[in-house]
Amino acid sequence: MQIHDLNPGIQSAGLFWTTAIPHEGVHVNLQRGVASLEATDVPITDFGTITNALSGGSPTGAPGTVSFKVVWQGVDERFTVRNDDPPSSGGSFAGEFIRTTAQMEWRATVGDVLLVSDVLATSSSTVAEIGHEQNGSFFA
Repeated sequence: MQIHDLNPGIQSAGLFWTTAIPHEGVHVNLQRGVASLEATDVPITDFGTITNALSGGSPTGAPGTVSFKVVWQGVDERFTVRNDDPPSSGGSFAGEFIRTTAQMEWRATVGDVLLVSDVLATSSSTVAEIGHEQNGSFFA
C-alpha cells in the first residue's frame, strides 16, 4: 500500500515531476567521468498516491521538502549516440555518454514525518550514465 508520493507537482504547461535545481548544485566533469547533483530543502508535495498526484491532488496533499545528493564517478565505458531522423519521426539527437557508477542519499520531511535513506557510502547502482546530449532546437 502506497502511503507517500513526494514530487513537485504538475506545472500548468503539463511538465510534471520536474523542478529547477540551483546551478551551484550541479557539477560535471566528463573528462574525469565525475558528476554530482545536490539540493537542500526543495519544496515538494506529498500527494499520498500516484493517482492523487497525477489528478492534480484532490485532496491537495501535504507540503514538504526533500534534500538529496547524487554522485557519479568512474569510467566503465565511453560511447556516442547519434540519431539523424527528422523531427517528424521521433526527432534528432546526439550525445557523448559515460557508463559509470552512482551513489545517492536523501531525506524528506512532510509535517512531523521524516524519511531518511542510508548514507551515500552504503548505496550502489546497477546502471548509471552521465553525458552531454543535444536534441530538439539545440541539435546541430
